[in-house]
Amino acid sequence: MFGVREIEPVQSLIPTNPSTFNRTRRMANKHIELSLLTCLDALIAERSVTRAANRLHMSQPGMSNALARLRSLIQDPLLIRTPRGMELTPRAKELAALVKSGLSVMEEIFSDQRPFEPERADAVITIAASDSVVMLLGAALRKMLDAQAPKIILIQRPLVPDNLQQWLVEGECDLAIGHLMNMHDELHATEIFSQSWCALVGKDHPVIRTRMSLKQYVNASHVMFRSPLTATSLAESALGIALKKTGFERRMSMTVTSILMLPYVVAESNLVATLPARLARHYATFLPVRLHHLPFDAPRIMNHMVWHERTHRVGLHQWVRDLIRQIVRDIEVPTSSRRSLPTEVRHFE
Repeated sequence: MFGVREIEPVQSLIPTNPSTFNRTRRMANKHIELSLLTCLDALIAERSVTRAANRLHMSQPGMSNALARLRSLIQDPLLIRTPRGMELTPRAKELAALVKSGLSVMEEIFSDQRPFEPERADAVITIAASDSVVMLLGAALRKMLDAQAPKIILIQRPLVPDNLQQWLVEGECDLAIGHLMNMHDELHATEIFSQSWCALVGKDHPVIRTRMSLKQYVNASHVMFRSPLTATSLAESALGIALKKTGFERRMSMTVTSILMLPYVVAESNLVATLPARLARHYATFLPVRLHHLPFDAPRIMNHMVWHERTHRVGLHQWVRDLIRQIVRDIEVPTSSRRSLPTEVRHFE
């Protein structure tokens, strides 16, 4: 009379496959919350309750409670105190990749499939890049984001090639830009710009004037960049190999830990620095220095943009990569602006 539909028996909603039923019951008994997976990821990455809480914008007591629940569920301490500080247990190290994989699956399941809308984007983008790349691209990228996606936060971290694959896989960074060679097959890479080398000397250098000979270059005292984060620089190594083919080597008198310091040292000394031409050209517009072509054949510096498959099809990341490509296309100094530059500055790229 009332059109009552027969209700399906409750028993029929329970998985009939024994293994599926047992797995479902185990999961239900543990009262697992998906948010705990995010907390575990942060704890593994930061190895600190305080830093993990800050990373997720949680209170420290809240993260401590999450760690306690994770220890109970996983039946492992996960983080232990040692003389060197907090360390991951072997079980936590085993779980690191699984947790990242689980979060990626969750992100794909719950991701917004609507077309990407920059003005609605609220995210953090972490880019691994050298100081010189940030100086070249950073301000322009921030300006474009302010105009189109002001809620996006940019974070730069030093570029360490030996750690890069792990960082990209585990989400410690989303993108890398620099002189990167022999990348792993699971990474995507595209060359975005290249540039030549040039030598930089002070305008009052007692020996090197309008032209620089190979003899003057190798006899000069050099200030060189040495990163505290990597044993060798791929670009510097290639430069050294090219010079050795002439039968000579540079005579190093000083090193600095930031390539951005080289022009300032040169401006106040009789030292010579060899650095990327775009960077040198920038400093030559306001420091008392002169630019010279290298007196030997050196390979161009190839700069690549590298990212992992996990962000390859994500609308936000595709859009940011396109912005960077656009900045690179527009980065050349317009011809009208070049005419106002010192003559020796115009011819370097």
